[in-house]
Amino acid sequence: MRSDQKSFMPRTILLLSDDETVAHHIESALASFCLTHHIEYHENFHSFHQSLIGSSLQSASTVQVDLILIAYVDDEEKTHETLSDLRLLPRWKLVPSVIFLSREDPSFTRMLYHLGANTVLKYPLRFDALQQLISTMDAYWFNTVTLPDSDEE
Repeated sequence: MRSDQKSFMPRTILLLSDDETVAHHIESALASFCLTHHIEYHENFHSFHQSLIGSSLQSASTVQVDLILIAYVDDEEKTHETLSDLRLLPRWKLVPSVIFLSREDPSFTRMLYHLGANTVLKYPLRFDALQQLISTMDAYWFNTVTLPDSDEE
């Protein structure tokens, strides 16, 4: 392997969406590029937090999440609420968040960036466009950007 190529390292992605079809499409788009990340899918952040409490992990501080995908593509209110909830807890402020929206709204997008979103993307209508978007997003967040370690809280 050339020194400028990185080997694939599976990451943990928290996918928040109340639309199972959207979640399935995102997971399928990742899988189509053999990106076998661990996808932790939940309908909302509260459900994710409850799963941590009920699991053998005991606390949210022991979980390494590398990227949060918020895909309430047609629900701006839920998107806003979820991002606000994430940014209230110091542990989740370090984790990059990518937001998918179905339509472009510059003022809403600006507000999401002010709340701490790292990337806001228009959710594509065609699956092949979603595959390309997911591939680009994966390469950017996991090959280009240096993410903090879990113990850098």
